[in-house]
Amino acid sequence: MPMRLFIALLLLFPQSSAFAQDGVTEAMRAQLLDIQRQVMERRQLDLLADAPLTFPSGSELKAFLKRRFQEDYPPEQLETDLVFLRALDLAPPGLDLEAALQDFWLTWIGGFYNVIDGSVNIVLRAEDDADKLTIPQQVIYAHEIVHALQDQHFDLERIIDDANKEGDRDRRLAMHALFEGDANYIMLDFLRRLNDADPDAVNRAYSALQRPNFDPDIPPVIIDVIEFPYRQGYHFIAELIAALGWEGVNEALRRNPPQTTEQIYHPQRYLAGEGAMPVSMPDLSEIVGLAWRQAYDGPVGEFFLRQHLRVHLAEFQADDLASGWGGDRMTVFTNETDDQLTWVLYQIWDSPEDAGEFARGYQHLLERRYRQISDDGRCWVAETTHCIAQIGEKETRISAAPRAEQALVLLALDD
Repeated sequence: MPMRLFIALLLLFPQSSAFAQDGVTEAMRAQLLDIQRQVMERRQLDLLADAPLTFPSGSELKAFLKRRFQEDYPPEQLETDLVFLRALDLAPPGLDLEAALQDFWLTWIGGFYNVIDGSVNIVLRAEDDADKLTIPQQVIYAHEIVHALQDQHFDLERIIDDANKEGDRDRRLAMHALFEGDANYIMLDFLRRLNDADPDAVNRAYSALQRPNFDPDIPPVIIDVIEFPYRQGYHFIAELIAALGWEGVNEALRRNPPQTTEQIYHPQRYLAGEGAMPVSMPDLSEIVGLAWRQAYDGPVGEFFLRQHLRVHLAEFQADDLASGWGGDRMTVFTNETDDQLTWVLYQIWDSPEDAGEFARGYQHLLERRYRQISDDGRCWVAETTHCIAQIGEKETRISAAPRAEQALVLLALDD
């Protein structure tokens, strides 16, 4: 079954309890206890306290999501995220990022764990049986009970707060992949057991689900960034279990979470303790001038680098070029007069071979994007000037600016 079906199991972190407790029938209670037993047995952890079950309606969920965005996603953060995505060619200017995110979440969400009150919430549809859980709801419940186990044993709020430090998107995405991958691993095991017991019932249940229609204007990165923790996190957890057993997963949750999406894509690098190499960048404000305001300064990471490359290259080419990522830092400036961007990206690679391969691959990307060959092999000129250069054995730099001389200065190659 396609992994996309399970994006309905989005995990939210609300600031307050939103929904009233609904009655649980005896038949449903028996289901819940059986699912808890199976999950605890497979995950090798016991529930330390009750995890109340609530059933928000679609309208309650919509109201809750609006509050959540207003409280946890302030306008300045939305603006920074949009600038970051625009610089990487992942979103158009003027995109209503808040609406795009809310529309996607409302389309897919089927359940969530409330880290504030320790409750499991399953979205109630009008056609659902009120006496017992449907098969998809059972699967959702198994997923969310894993989050209850994580919370009770390892303090999810602590992990979330740690993930949000310093505004590092790559680090936050890696940590989300840790606990979503854990929950997805157990959930898929639970689904396999249901399928082994009655494959026809499982097939009927999922065939009857209404497939949502995505807004075609939603940038693909919105879908990919939400899928990543579930899909790639599952593979990360599988590798961790194979190498260290469940205690390896527990240790990651307890004190040693992954720090980069590179570690999620390449679990052996996590196991070897290979983190991001530090990348320093000079103050560029004088170079870009007073008309420009710094709007972003931080890492890109392997996930968003892959997304950027995939805009103009085949997926396998993009992923291969990004796989030698060792560390990076990006600074983006905006010009409020004409909404233009100027940015520079410094990168370090695992080896000279990786750096050289990336530089050649990115030159090919720019040739495809601008449909021309560079005169000097490093800069392509159209509505902006876009440059790429290998600096030393293991470093590359990319810049983009309205003027060629500015783009070259940002690379420290103004000759």
